[in-house]
Amino acid sequence: MSKTDNNKATVGEQSVVSNEERGGALDVFLHPLVIINISDHYTRAKVSGDKSNRVFGALLGIQSGRRVEVFNSFELIVTEVDGSSVVDTAYLTRKKEQLAKVFPTYEFLGWYSTGSSVKKADIAIQKQVMAFNESPLYLLLSPIVPPQARELPLTLYESEVKMVDDTPTLVFTRINYKIETGDAERIAVDHVANVGGASANVSMLTSHLSNLHNAIKMLHMRISIILEYLKQTKGKLSIHHGTIRQISTLCNLLPTIDTDQFKQDFINEYNDALLITYLASITKTSNTVNELVEKFNITFDRHSRRRGFW
Repeated sequence: MSKTDNNKATVGEQSVVSNEERGGALDVFLHPLVIINISDHYTRAKVSGDKSNRVFGALLGIQSGRRVEVFNSFELIVTEVDGSSVVDTAYLTRKKEQLAKVFPTYEFLGWYSTGSSVKKADIAIQKQVMAFNESPLYLLLSPIVPPQARELPLTLYESEVKMVDDTPTLVFTRINYKIETGDAERIAVDHVANVGGASANVSMLTSHLSNLHNAIKMLHMRISIILEYLKQTKGKLSIHHGTIRQISTLCNLLPTIDTDQFKQDFINEYNDALLITYLASITKTSNTVNELVEKFNITFDRHSRRRGFW
């Protein structure tokens, strides 16, 4: 092969991904659940004997202006037909409708796959999912991570049309992303990362729950011993007045939580908790009403323009 032919082959292989990197078009935030889902999907496929080493799925989240948050994902069915990758769009549509009932604010944002690099067949998949989103994101997870790597093996792309050899061609452009987590997600990720056998590290949540369980178990055991002792003193055991006085002292401590002051403090805290819950419900309802009003205004404005009123 001549040197010119080698250059053409190189250009053909790289034409799928643009060398440019777009950092300011969108502010994309990935949540840990998405990464965990993709890793779990790939692990299950590998254990089950899947030789393709690639899995596919859809990305779900919320887009508000330039801010895009990817919260969740689900698996997609992709088959090879005559050498081309074909997405089961009927399954995708049905899955979207099911999830919309549980997560009404989530929308289809893009898709993911696993692999060391972007394939030419990914362009075909990108074109198919454009029917559900005009500009879908593409998240690529590399299952092969070097030992010295310090960053997540994730690459995020969006598609754009560029001129390649005087021909409009759809290519992938790399974009930046950030990892965003909440307090509940941090606890869950810590638990998932450390859960394992007896020799594995134990998460903070597991350790806390284990200590709490042991404390309650010990308290139950000691109360059972006291109760059994009192039952035996009715005829089988002689009464030891010192022990009875200690038990009586413990029992006399219980009415302290039944005073008028305790009841008043408890009612105040209970009312405060209910008030916060009501305020949250009112705020959520107000946001829903505002969204409905905005949609009505947009729809009314569109109809007015079609009729010629300005």
